[in-house]
Amino acid sequence: MTFLLTALTSANALSAGLPSPLYKTDMNPLTLGYAGPQSSFSTTLGQGKWRWQMGANIANTVQVDSNSSVGDSVLIDAETTAVHLALEYGLADHWNMVIDLPYINHGIGNLDGAVNEFHNLFGFPEGPRGDRPKNLFAVNYQRQGQHQVNLRTPKSGMGDLGLSLTYSFEKSWVENLKFGAKLKVPTGDQNRLTGSGTHDVVLWLSAANPLADKFTHFFTIGGALIEQSRGLLSDIRNPGYGFLSYGVAWRYSPAIDLKLQLDTRSAIYTQTDLLPLRSATTISFGGTLRVSKDYVLDVAIVEDIAVGAAPDVVFQINVTRHSSF
Repeated sequence: MTFLLTALTSANALSAGLPSPLYKTDMNPLTLGYAGPQSSFSTTLGQGKWRWQMGANIANTVQVDSNSSVGDSVLIDAETTAVHLALEYGLADHWNMVIDLPYINHGIGNLDGAVNEFHNLFGFPEGPRGDRPKNLFAVNYQRQGQHQVNLRTPKSGMGDLGLSLTYSFEKSWVENLKFGAKLKVPTGDQNRLTGSGTHDVVLWLSAANPLADKFTHFFTIGGALIEQSRGLLSDIRNPGYGFLSYGVAWRYSPAIDLKLQLDTRSAIYTQTDLLPLRSATTISFGGTLRVSKDYVLDVAIVEDIAVGAAPDVVFQINVTRHSSF
């Protein structure tokens, strides 16, 4: 407790920049391997300087859907953990490079009971999870009665490596405007669902600006191109997908930001009406704690809006070393 009070006192003396968006990653086991935008840092990094970000997302998912007329079905009953590390380097004025690599684990639902209590507490719909026993594991997709994905035991391994370039604009009408481009390479294993088996290219634009006294809003818009003719479920996959994110932050104090964020993406897969393979929209609520002048802690909970299209709940924690070295 003494450490926390000391940290908050020192953080109160900081001149913090604009709040950053909450880190967002797709945690559906059948789509998480495809590339998305790199999480944005709020301040520009000087040439020759480094900083890092490390975090974990834990997603608890129970999704069941079927179309008996064509023999299609999907079952996802898993707890997926994605631990990511991102290193950022200042190449030149306004230009930064980011390398990120995740570690993925698909396991049994250790948090099934806690998620059920969470849904009951806030009145969220349970969907199919109420009919499933706890602590099971299965990721199964059948098309025309044939297994396309069939995991019955937990899997883990390194994910796909990403390399991003970002450019920070100087504009009078917005405080933080960035363009980003990312190449993702298939260093993970599509058979273990730790990667997609494809090279992906992502382009995005993000911005943040004051909205009112103590309020800031931010958005990200962009799209991804996916390598064709290879990788996970390539025969039913779209050549790319689009995404959009919008959020609002309230600076409760110099040390604390409270945040609400909406994220949506178009469908990665086509030729199917199964919800877990279609578009997805989630809402995140959480906050940022500036523990010291160097370290920032983000904590959030992510809920699916369209039940059955995204993980039921994602618990997120992210640590960033903001000062350069």
